[in-house]
Amino acid sequence: MDIDALLGYGFPRGYIELLKTRGIRRLNPVQSEAVEKGLFTGGNLVVSAPTASGKTLIAELALVYNWLNHGKGVYLTPLRALASEKYGEFKTLEALGVRVGVSTGDYDEPVEYLSWYDIIVATYERFDSILRQKPSWLRDVGLVVIDEIHMASDPERGPIVEVIAARLLRQGTRIIGLSATIGNPEALAEWLNAALVNTDWRPVRLVEGYLDKKKPGLVFPVDNRVESVDLENGDPFLDIPLHNVVELGLQTLVFIHNRRKVEDYAVEAARHLPMLPEDAVKPFISELEDAPTSIERDVLSDLIRRGVGFHHAGLSSIARSTVEKAFRSRLLKIVYATPTLAAGVNLPARRVLVSLKRYDASRGRRVNISISEYKQMAGRAGRPGYDEIGESVITDASSSSEALKYINGSPEPVAGKLLSERSLRIHVLSLVASGEASSIDEVSEILSSTLSMKQAKVSPFQSAKIMGAVKLLEELGMIEYSGNNSLKATRLGRVTSHTYLDPLSISIYRELKPVEPSDLYLLHVACLTPDFKRSSPYIQDKIVERLEDVALEMADQGMIPPPSKTSLDYEEWLDGFMHAMILYDWINEVSEDEIVSRYMIGPGDLYSMRDTASWIIHALARVEAVLGDIRFHKALDTLSRRIEEGVKEDALELITLRLIGRVRARILIQHGIKSLRDLAETPLSKIASLPKFGPRIAEEIDRQLRDLGYRIN
Repeated sequence: MDIDALLGYGFPRGYIELLKTRGIRRLNPVQSEAVEKGLFTGGNLVVSAPTASGKTLIAELALVYNWLNHGKGVYLTPLRALASEKYGEFKTLEALGVRVGVSTGDYDEPVEYLSWYDIIVATYERFDSILRQKPSWLRDVGLVVIDEIHMASDPERGPIVEVIAARLLRQGTRIIGLSATIGNPEALAEWLNAALVNTDWRPVRLVEGYLDKKKPGLVFPVDNRVESVDLENGDPFLDIPLHNVVELGLQTLVFIHNRRKVEDYAVEAARHLPMLPEDAVKPFISELEDAPTSIERDVLSDLIRRGVGFHHAGLSSIARSTVEKAFRSRLLKIVYATPTLAAGVNLPARRVLVSLKRYDASRGRRVNISISEYKQMAGRAGRPGYDEIGESVITDASSSSEALKYINGSPEPVAGKLLSERSLRIHVLSLVASGEASSIDEVSEILSSTLSMKQAKVSPFQSAKIMGAVKLLEELGMIEYSGNNSLKATRLGRVTSHTYLDPLSISIYRELKPVEPSDLYLLHVACLTPDFKRSSPYIQDKIVERLEDVALEMADQGMIPPPSKTSLDYEEWLDGFMHAMILYDWINEVSEDEIVSRYMIGPGDLYSMRDTASWIIHALARVEAVLGDIRFHKALDTLSRRIEEGVKEDALELITLRLIGRVRARILIQHGIKSLRDLAETPLSKIASLPKFGPRIAEEIDRQLRDLGYRIN
């Protein structure tokens, strides 16, 4: 379909020309089928198509069409990084007058300001929190695109996707679901009452293969081809990437389910490759200078100089972004990554190597990944515009038959996960607190539109689950339940829902709340909540053992909640202490390098913990404000801001200025500059002379102080 045909659907010439500047002159088969299936006629739509098949353009066309017809559109993603990427792509629409915004921030921050935007990009969680707040502009939303809709089967994010969809279905808001890995697309289309585009068309042909160690060689069954490879180092995760780059010149992504191995392989592979020209690597090395830890600055810089990188959630955002940019520019020839990259930003490669094995801590052994996970990683093979084919290679299959099971298999069916106790208590409270449901019957009616309820076959089982959640919320003092089945949220229930906390997190806090506010005590309590534990990093046993006696001594002295006071087991209590100590070091301005080294975590782990703990503590501050304990409200609010910035309390005023973070604030304080007033009274030349400042930063500080009404002498 030629894009000029879009004029017939009411698209302006300016949009057609914008598409042409992006090299788009025809809609591909997937996009054309979406148009045929009703993309511009208003019904719901599910698009199941491979990675890089143009699903984002389908969403964009629908969003622009919705805008042309005076509707507001929302595009949802599972990850902040994906939201940022899509926001950047949609920003080009501003040339048409479309106002594009992104919202991935605090769950309870005001949302009315978003009414100004025509297209809003958000994460699932953020939009769920927006639905709870019910801003006035929601009535103008005519379309919601749910990217990666197969995430409905994810234990954490899946229930959020389900309840968002159920609410939208009840309101009659149009839904478009996108996915590359759906095992049962017909079932998802039926759930959403949607037309279905289900195709395996890709712009770059995908050829799947596996390593046969007996030959040894790479076997590509569809092409009836075997590519010989020399395993001279005896490790295919080292030998095959080097073979790809040195002998074939193929840019390669290697997916391994272990962070330490990802780093170790990258270091070893780099030893076998020559140095790249300094001019080529200099821009990326310069970007890494802003990374927070010397480990990232030094190790990654050395790797990049040889065309190698690694990527995992333990890296800081600066380091991850630098690796992504260097790989997209084709400077990096090999990147070792954990699967989080496959579910995140768009980073295709000519050849992808996939490990089928990962360690399952709950079983104490290595297990195979799902076919869906494999297909997600394999789908990264092939760069549109550069490659005619992309190749994925299973590197560690136990046998040929095991490899063929993945190559020839289909992704597992998507199954709802809403019926877990945790998910039900959160979402039942959300429906009651937002006023959408005032009885058990209304809760059941709304939840009956979720995938989980559609797939569950025993109605009494569903009712018992919902009633169990209601009874628990009543016991926690968050819902009032009367004999006529009516439900009403209490003040505590409403603030719990608005802060997006798990009701059990509030319960644990109220159970363990100390007599006097204490930083370490409150941090430990926050780290014991289910909201924190579900994303907390693993701490090695030797680190835990080193501090176990310290934890017990602090508990005896009342500095932290004793293990006997909690309903958690001892190991969970001890893990909570370890995470609290990391955060305690952070707010007391221990350097990132020292924290990373002391606890053997990644910088990305630290910042993830910071974000989660800051949100939990801030939410608890709101709870205390509603319940009337102003002393704890103030203490928690201050602690939340300290966690967010990583500073002692005396630096909170200084860090309100842009470019003054934890390091520069402490330098100012050490030089007797303890407030904005002190800063305003300090000569500009003196500020510029301080370590890590300089004239440019001093001038920016001067400008900000003048905007605030201060004047520098």
